[in-house]
Amino acid sequence: MIISEIQNKLATWSSEDKTRRFNRVLRLIANRIWLQEAARITLASSGANTPGVDNMNKEKFIQNLPEHLDTIRTQLLSGTYQPQPASLMNG
Repeated sequence: MIISEIQNKLATWSSEDKTRRFNRVLRLIANRIWLQEAARITLASSGANTPGVDNMNKEKFIQNLPEHLDTIRTQLLSGTYQPQPASLMNG
């Protein structure tokens, strides 16, 4: 499965037909390959070197990457996933 091809198809279909609905997009997003690719891109960014609001740093996340991705996948598919803010701002 080539993620960029699927993304392009979805973008084309949605721009050609504004009423089109994609009922299985969540399953695509929760696909292990897609989650691994998202993790690869995110962990390669310069922001990955800074701990998040949960104090999880890049090295700690990578140590348990399969477990983290399985947890995210389970939460996405069950509807219980709650993203955390990228940063907490005071005032």
